[in-house]
Amino acid sequence: MWNHTRWAVAAAGVALLAALAAGCASAPAPMERAGLAAPPDQWTGAPTAGEADAVPAGWLADFDAPGLSDLVTEALSANPDLAASSARLAAARAQARIAGAPRLPAMELGLAGARTKRAPSGVSATSARPVTNYTLDAQVAWEADLWGRLGDAARAAAADARASEADLNGARLALAAGVARAWFALAEAQQQDLLAERTVRSFERTRDVIESRYRSGVATALELRLARENAATARANLAQRERERDAAARSLEILLGRYPAAELAAAPRLPDVARAVPAGLPSSLLTRRPDLVAAALRLDAADSRVSATRKERLPSLRLTTSGGTASDRLKNLLDWDYLVWSLVGDLTQPLFAGGRISGEVALAKARDREALADYAGTALTAFREVETALAAEDRYTRQAAALEVAASESAQAADLALERYGQGLVDIVTLLESQRRAFTAESARLRTARERLDNRLDLYLALGGDFSSPAELAARTEPGDAAP
Repeated sequence: MWNHTRWAVAAAGVALLAALAAGCASAPAPMERAGLAAPPDQWTGAPTAGEADAVPAGWLADFDAPGLSDLVTEALSANPDLAASSARLAAARAQARIAGAPRLPAMELGLAGARTKRAPSGVSATSARPVTNYTLDAQVAWEADLWGRLGDAARAAAADARASEADLNGARLALAAGVARAWFALAEAQQQDLLAERTVRSFERTRDVIESRYRSGVATALELRLARENAATARANLAQRERERDAAARSLEILLGRYPAAELAAAPRLPDVARAVPAGLPSSLLTRRPDLVAAALRLDAADSRVSATRKERLPSLRLTTSGGTASDRLKNLLDWDYLVWSLVGDLTQPLFAGGRISGEVALAKARDREALADYAGTALTAFREVETALAAEDRYTRQAAALEVAASESAQAADLALERYGQGLVDIVTLLESQRRAFTAESARLRTARERLDNRLDLYLALGGDFSSPAELAARTEPGDAAP
């Protein structure tokens, strides 16, 4: 009778394990579970074949910016936010080790000594003598993971640790891009500052000419006041540009882990984008994006926790063994003649827990749905960011080219207006307006050049790196290297 019962229980356990394994093996991919259509093989905003150069080898090299790599390296080693992310990864890895510990036997070794004074039965207490007892014992406890509950918990913690690692990779990439963005902002602020200084000098020369003409009775008071207003506005704009340059320098210094003293020198010019987006950019590049990787891993962790909490309802088997020696003499503790031991098997089946287990299952399922929704949101955001940045590439190129022409033409128009004003061929309004247009066009050209650089950074962030595939990136990155 006992043999039949034992084999029936074993067969039921094998069938349950097989069913669980089959359920795990047939689990759909996160994109499918989230109800998202797979992205096209190539991004719709990417250029078609023949419109771009070969695939670049690294995104920092895509900018003609000497010194940028050194700044990124400094930030990666000194930025406090990145150090905090690194500490969170270490904590997650420690938590994974803690979660995996219950799968292994737990061992304890104890040594105790006690001294008591007790009189034997029927003997006066005054004749009692103190007695010393020593105990040396060891205990080993182990829970058999019959249904894989402990394994599920360990896998969930391991997935969380890998998600934290993806978060750290994302933080590194974001910091590198942030340093580049701040470097470009400082370079633009410096150029805008220099432009404002040139504009002040130009407008003040015009004011001085008109004041001279006014004293000679050639210019009117209205012309003089308009010229003074133009020069004063230029002075105010210069103060604003100086303030922006100061703030840009301090922001970059904070990213580098330096004291924000506004002492960092700006690049002499805004860099160019050295390479265009390659033709036929594959959508598979998105699989390395750190936040999407982290969201998928957290979804895996949530799935494992649902499985683990469901198995709380199943029986658990714990084995405990203990052994040791006891004697009134310390030297006898290592004598096997004094050895005593025990082996205990404990099979328990939860029957009633006040709704705790069902509540934990409901909580795990809710967090699993949350993780799935987070993954879907992250994926949709990734699709939007990539497509938007790709589509903007061509538009920024055309805008920058048009502004180059506008800045050149407006500068020549301002020179011509000043010359003709001296000849009495144009009025003061035409002169001042042409000068303002020249300043505005050049300022817009600088701003668009910086925005174009920022858009390329947005593209690298959206793709999780440069235009190389994960296989190409792994082939050129040595183990242990960390490339932004």
